[in-house]
Amino acid sequence: MQALKDRLAPAGDDLTGESRVALLAKLWLAETAERDLSPGTIVKYREIVAKHIVRGLGDVRLNEATVPRLDRFLKALAKSSGPSTAKLTRVVLSQMFALATRHGAVRSNPVRDVGTIEMTRKRVAAPTSSDAQAVLAHLQAWDAGVDGRGARRTTDLFDVARMLAATGARTGELFALEWRHLDLAADPPTVSIERTVALGLDGRLAVQEWPKSDTSRRALKLPPFAAEMLLERRLNSHSEFVFPSSTGTFRSPNNFRTQWRGSLQGTEWADVTPRAFRKAVATVLRDQLGVGAAKDQLGHSSEQVANSHYVQQRHEGPDATEILQSFVMKTTSK
Repeated sequence: MQALKDRLAPAGDDLTGESRVALLAKLWLAETAERDLSPGTIVKYREIVAKHIVRGLGDVRLNEATVPRLDRFLKALAKSSGPSTAKLTRVVLSQMFALATRHGAVRSNPVRDVGTIEMTRKRVAAPTSSDAQAVLAHLQAWDAGVDGRGARRTTDLFDVARMLAATGARTGELFALEWRHLDLAADPPTVSIERTVALGLDGRLAVQEWPKSDTSRRALKLPPFAAEMLLERRLNSHSEFVFPSSTGTFRSPNNFRTQWRGSLQGTEWADVTPRAFRKAVATVLRDQLGVGAAKDQLGHSSEQVANSHYVQQRHEGPDATEILQSFVMKTTSK
């Protein structure tokens, strides 16, 4: 009888209601590593698990992970770390408990019934043409200036900003560009977006040999101002990268954004980010060519993504000019 019990007893990594959340997290991460996810996504999941889930729920048994308990945990996390972190943590927990359900360790997924995490949706704000031109002029002057030690700056913000304005590409996509991705002899010249700079599984930045998504792989036509700038850079380049770091390797998007913020600090354009230029490109293309063109330029999978997150919303009233004209004339004639 004891031998039968031993055979039926769960193995060390088998899940039961008595298993801890920490074990579930370990098994889920192992399963996630086999999925077709970007290294950056896997690293983010690992961070959420280690920093929040294991620390806050690791010793909780699966049969003790009730809806009220998880709801309290996520609400407290939203207050301490922000709603975006809590929302991603909820996604991870839901996938973890889906795994527990498949293993028969819990009867149903308790995360499905926790309360909604309210997100404050930010209005998409894109710089106008005049604002973009003013920012470009400021960055040009900044690059030509000197730092606190009196040495000429090597920030190289102006050319990158012009490329952002010419393509609407992501900074990671631009910093992964090599000269072989450009055809400056074409009419019009083109750039092929085929890869990006992103976090690897080791948590370090690297050039990823594929872009963010399948639809991010795209060929873009370049306006004359960008082609002229790129041709000049090509003649003076000593790196395979189009926008290299100061040592000739690929450039870090994070360092670039830090330099960008520093250059605009204290100006009226302090809130304008590299991503805002991406939004500006999306908005002007929507206005001139339609939202489909904006979607294709930015490399989005759907028009809904472009509309919701990148295109500055524009609400127009109906053409009620004749009705309102008649209303005013009738009113004033009495």
